[in-house]
Amino acid sequence: MLEYLFATDDDDFLGPVRSDRYPDVLQPRGWGAVPVAGDGHYRIAVEGMEIEFAWEMPGLQVTVHGTSDEPRVEELVATIARQVGTELAVRVRVIPL
Repeated sequence: MLEYLFATDDDDFLGPVRSDRYPDVLQPRGWGAVPVAGDGHYRIAVEGMEIEFAWEMPGLQVTVHGTSDEPRVEELVATIARQVGTELAVRVRVIPL
């Protein structure tokens, strides 16, 4: 399991994204991710992993379950962070936990 926090560069509270926008924002484009039931505010399955999203102070906690290739996970997480940043019009910092 790998965990990350998405936060803003200036340490302001990040988010949240409106729940009706989760599929467009939290599912990484081009990765074949699908929503699945489970813990968190939203959860997806992609490439044999499940990724759980939970809005916490000061941002979005991202938990990756069933990880195999850490560089691939980091690429996936970076893609989602860019999408969140675009949606919220902020620069998102990815902090490994």
